Amino acid sequence: MTPSERLLRQFRDLVTVRLERITRSLMELESGASAEAGRGVLRELHGLKGEARMMGFDDVNVLVHEMEELVRCTEPLRYALSPASTDALLTTADAVLVFSGTQAADEPPPAVERLVAWLQECVRSESVRLPPGSLAPVAPASPEAAGRVGAQGGPHSSVQTNPGASPGRLLTVPVAEGSRPHVPSPGRSAMPSLVSPQASGAAASSGAGARAASSASTVQGSNGLTAPRQPESRPDTAVRIGVESLDLLTSAVTNLTQVARRRELANARRLALARELSQLAREAEDLGPAGAALAARLGSAKEMAAVLHRESKLLSNAELRDLGMLVEEVQTLRMLPLSVLFEPYPRMVRDLSRALGKEVELVVDGEDTRADRAVVEALREPLMHLVRNALDHGLETRVDRVTADKKPRGCLTLRAAREGNRIILRVEDDGMGVDPVQLRKVAVRRGLFDESAANALSDAAARELIFLPGFTSRDVVTDLSGRGVGLDAVRTSIQALGGDVGVESAPGWGTIFELRVPVSLTVAPLLFIQVGTETLALSATHVSRALKVDSADQCEVAGRPSLLVEGRVLPLAPLSSLLGLGPPRPAREGELALVVKSQSGAAALVVDRVLEERVQAILPLKGILGRFGHLTGATSLADGRLAMVLSAAFLTASAHQGNALPRPPPSVAPGPEVRRRRILVVDDSPLTRELIANLLEAVGYDTVIASDGAEALEVLDSHPVDLVVTDLEMPGVDGYITKGDLVRQDLVDVVRRLLG
Repeated sequence: MTPSERLLRQFRDLVTVRLERITRSLMELESGASAEAGRGVLRELHGLKGEARMMGFDDVNVLVHEMEELVRCTEPLRYALSPASTDALLTTADAVLVFSGTQAADEPPPAVERLVAWLQECVRSESVRLPPGSLAPVAPASPEAAGRVGAQGGPHSSVQTNPGASPGRLLTVPVAEGSRPHVPSPGRSAMPSLVSPQASGAAASSGAGARAASSASTVQGSNGLTAPRQPESRPDTAVRIGVESLDLLTSAVTNLTQVARRRELANARRLALARELSQLAREAEDLGPAGAALAARLGSAKEMAAVLHRESKLLSNAELRDLGMLVEEVQTLRMLPLSVLFEPYPRMVRDLSRALGKEVELVVDGEDTRADRAVVEALREPLMHLVRNALDHGLETRVDRVTADKKPRGCLTLRAAREGNRIILRVEDDGMGVDPVQLRKVAVRRGLFDESAANALSDAAARELIFLPGFTSRDVVTDLSGRGVGLDAVRTSIQALGGDVGVESAPGWGTIFELRVPVSLTVAPLLFIQVGTETLALSATHVSRALKVDSADQCEVAGRPSLLVEGRVLPLAPLSSLLGLGPPRPAREGELALVVKSQSGAAALVVDRVLEERVQAILPLKGILGRFGHLTGATSLADGRLAMVLSAAFLTASAHQGNALPRPPPSVAPGPEVRRRRILVVDDSPLTRELIANLLEAVGYDTVIASDGAEALEVLDSHPVDLVVTDLEMPGVDGYITKGDLVRQDLVDVVRRLLG
């Protein structure tokens, strides 16, 4: 990257950060006058204007200058902007994103001249609102702006832009008094996140620090007036870390943790070797004089093995201590405050509620709650669906609320909290609520149930209908609703994170959607269990207790085996049967059962053994492996093998519905003349190598592995193989290797074809 390209990227990152702060302060000003918020807007606009001028963005310089003048003229009013002025500032901010190249737009933005005229008209309107004798002097427009507006000839004339101007302004637009130019959304329905796509983690900390530094406190003077207290200047110690670098660091730490666990196993084997040599030395002494020399040599070997074990143990302890600190620091870097997730919603709620003709107050609670960057990113779309749903379906218009004896202004609350290793995210509204009676009628009308089956549904079951694909209570399709897409996508997305979603509602009272997701997708407490010959894992937060099956507590409900646990009747099923690892069978007296809970309910699942509980890194499943709903990830065992992490939501739902995965067909023993196919697996990630190799061996292939292209070529020279499954981008020699008539395909495509 050239120095000029690096400067340009830094400028665009600054544009994003400054406009985020400006938008947040404008929302604060609209809810109530605040001198400090107004001064903060002026500081950000002034800094952005200088940066745009330095980088040669004349259009941005002109627009930001006019924005600054509009805010400055309301200083006698403590920056109490009118709604029309706020509209002009927000629309111009969107245009600045486009003109600076920070965000792409689906349509060309309005001409700069039209935006300048709109802002100057707002300045004149705000001047009328000023009290007599307090008219603030307005600085003259910049020469660029004066030149642009002077050619217009009046507020109703048409503006023909220069054909040689930038492509974004090659259009003729009418300038009507009081009209609001439409600025196409730059890639999103709201302002972009404070953290740019190229940075996270420490970048979020830097943004939070900048927000804190920009909020100047006030002190009481001797004359009774308040004066701003200048914040202490502190050196900026934050460093921006790219997302790719952070992911690479996380992957490296995960691999080192796996290596450390293997080193622990090797230390245990060295200790066993020393003990075995000691035992052999004692037995050699019993051989008499002939064994004396052998006993002496065995004793020396035992001492060497003991010394080697002690040195290895000391080195291993030092490595584990430093590795533990590194893991903790990496996890801290990955954690972002949920304020990053909530940042766009004041602007979005304002715009959508006005478009829908509703008055809505947004309340945000718990924005300091922190979660892994991957969790925050994965929550963006589900949260957007729920907020739009609350604005469109839940909250009423002012007239309807007054008629229902409610406050004229609706309330939408985004609430976040941490509960153990889970993040609880709630979207609450005090709107009309979800009517189970109406939902039953919709289900009958859409052919999902007959009338008797729909009437048999409980209110809670009726509310669950809104999560069905294609289910909607709207007969008219709009931009926001009526397509039956949204809430089913929310549940699918949340369950893919290993979380749950539920709904509580009552007609006329309001609706609460509750999302429960892990704090981190990379590290979590896992409970390792044994089912038959398989070692599997469950999220420990989903397991409430373990107990022995007692025949006195067994019963049947609707023909399905159940177990009475603490006064609750839970479905009872062997985990091997649910996973298709064994034939269906009843639970036996004295077997071990785990009470597994999720948002959809709880179930008692029979397992063979509980091995251990351990906080461990989780490898996400992608491609073909990501299609299996009963799996949420994979993790490594102490001996290097992989264990699959099971989905609690899938298991509890299967136990309640009596569903089970199909059992694999019985394997037919091949004749002695049939040779097993051999596949070479090449990948620089040890976890990926083991995962693919285990998968291929499970379906009847022999495998050999290599860590990069160079090692793969050496293996090919000594081992004939039938197929190569390779990653394409690896350190050293990449996966583009040529060896005879080898067939080279992308890893996921090969696995899909082999298993298809």
